[in-house]
Amino acid sequence: MRYMLLVSFFLIGFPLGAAEITRNVGQDGLDIILVSGVLNVGDDAVFRKLAASSDKAIVVLNSEGGNVLAGIEIGRAIRLRGFATAVSAEALCASACALTWLAGSPRFLDSTSKVGFHAAYRVIGGRASESGVGNALVGAYLNQIGLPDNAIIYVTSAPPEGIKWLTAESAPRVGISYEPFPSQAASSGINPSTVVIHDPLATVTAFYSALAAADGESASALVVPEKRGKGPFNENSIHMFYGSMSKPLRLTGTVLGDNDDVRVSYEYETNQGKRCRGHADVQTVYTYGKTLISRIKALDGC
Repeated sequence: MRYMLLVSFFLIGFPLGAAEITRNVGQDGLDIILVSGVLNVGDDAVFRKLAASSDKAIVVLNSEGGNVLAGIEIGRAIRLRGFATAVSAEALCASACALTWLAGSPRFLDSTSKVGFHAAYRVIGGRASESGVGNALVGAYLNQIGLPDNAIIYVTSAPPEGIKWLTAESAPRVGISYEPFPSQAASSGINPSTVVIHDPLATVTAFYSALAAADGESASALVVPEKRGKGPFNENSIHMFYGSMSKPLRLTGTVLGDNDDVRVSYEYETNQGKRCRGHADVQTVYTYGKTLISRIKALDGC
């Protein structure tokens, strides 16, 4: 109950956008560490430094995913320090974030929160590795934090396209235990989706910035979960295409249109000498308390 009251109180502090990690000193020596936004390289170091000042904490996660190694390293720090993890009502914790959540002891989920696993390529040392290597790293981590074989198989066999959502029915079957939020917290009247800023321009700008860096994991994390890993939203494809530019993609303009669409303009030049000065209409949706990309329509053939 003490966990739940503190979590409910601090939900209003969640920001939207790039990964943000903050610590709030709680009552009775129990701190709240908030991790929100897309996980990036170096976030694990920020987390460890911040967590070092807490003897006991619950880590509240609200993340689209992102860099899997950052998610794993944050999870290792959580397990080492014996912290709990939680995903709040109507919040999303996918891919790398879901791996972090698994490290909690105990773990908490609201009946309306979403935790999902996604097997895809991983960027390791700046190189795109095949999913087998990535899943081997994930499997070793899951073994280290004490998950049973059934859970390891479940997580590492998640589809490379889309998301495998953890449900109340599948969790006990595969050996992933968690505790539900009590009714008092669920009825507290706090709805994260009403306090998180809906910002199509910020999401679209972050997405094209990830393309410019050939960062497939961060770009994919800004896409609706059901389309991740598919076609132009495949992390490996993003990394390979945008990583082979003689002049990296540069976003030259964004204009907010109707129905949360954004018209973007950009330019790049491939290693083969193909130049593009293109435009696209990017459709966004507000879901899971976040602004995510649902569709991109290129207007100039590039």
